[in-house]
Amino acid sequence: MTFKPNLSVKEGLDHLAKQLDPIIAARLAGDLGDHPWTVVLEILDQKKGFASGYKHWTYDLQAQLRMLTERLGDFGYPFDDKQRTVSTLGNELRIVRKQMAHMHGFSVEEAFRANDFCLRLLDHFEDSGGLEEARRIRHEALVALAAEEGVTEQVAAATAAVPSAMQVQTVEAPAAPSTDENENVPERVTPDPTVLVREPSIIGDKRLEFEPWSVVQVGGVEVLDDLPKKAAKEKVRAAAVEIATYEGPIHLDRLVQMTAQSFSLKRVRTSREKKLAYQVQQAGLFVDADKFVWPREIDPDVWSEFRPNDSTADRPFIHISPIEIENAARFIQMNRQGIATEELAVAVLQTFGRQRRTKQLAAHLAKAMSRLIDDA
Repeated sequence: MTFKPNLSVKEGLDHLAKQLDPIIAARLAGDLGDHPWTVVLEILDQKKGFASGYKHWTYDLQAQLRMLTERLGDFGYPFDDKQRTVSTLGNELRIVRKQMAHMHGFSVEEAFRANDFCLRLLDHFEDSGGLEEARRIRHEALVALAAEEGVTEQVAAATAAVPSAMQVQTVEAPAAPSTDENENVPERVTPDPTVLVREPSIIGDKRLEFEPWSVVQVGGVEVLDDLPKKAAKEKVRAAAVEIATYEGPIHLDRLVQMTAQSFSLKRVRTSREKKLAYQVQQAGLFVDADKFVWPREIDPDVWSEFRPNDSTADRPFIHISPIEIENAARFIQMNRQGIATEELAVAVLQTFGRQRRTKQLAAHLAKAMSRLIDDA
């Protein structure tokens, strides 16, 4: 029988979804009582300001992978280890699932990698009931890959292995000047506890803080070289959409850099940046006038949330949307009646782990604060 990569990937993902449901349910049973584990996602959606009305299902792989890769309020990352093994594999599979949803034509090598991710995830959970079938699916892909390459199965498996993002060394341009506005600040700046308070829920009464996407390598630089070919566009857009959904609103420059890192580049030249930015805009993501990219789940016209972070967070202040900064300022203003303008500015900066005001930071803050007046 002829090996069909897309059918192989679908078989692997369907098997994974079948096995993950009871794994997730068992891990959270003591915390959720009679509630299905999808209630966690419903609360997360509310706290993130996602559009209401979306229903989550326990057998849906998209929902399952969100549970494995996102911070679940006070539960933290209950499925992960110190090496973030589950989050890494989960992020890789989020992109694979996105590619499958958009009818990407997988190669034999990509099918093997996808099924290898599935197997490794189930092996991490010691899912003895599902490992045998996962091994069979992966082995079929490996046999096809070895035949295609004309090598042994051992050689095929070794050459198909994807290095982690930390091993990516390709550079196209000199490193950009530092945008760390807290450089040389002697002590850590943390948000005031009052901005972290939200209504009580099963996953705690805290506001969601900013969580950066953990970049995973989903392909080599040759994918970017192949733009704008169809297969390359599908891969790039799938990665960009997942990153934007996880971090959005996210600055276009940051999204372009993280997407490039997903394909073996640490930094990109201007011409490449323009091509990647174009693919982001063609992926169905809204890019506003301030160059911030919004996931489909958020309407920027009504979004009222903000995500505090301390000074160690990987997010320059200039890469925080003016809308998000305005939302934080409005919240502080409502909870501290009569607060002076300068005091409010200091409180806003603290909310996002900032203290020192560079010229660039001050201009970005002023722009956001002017919105507060215009929208009053």
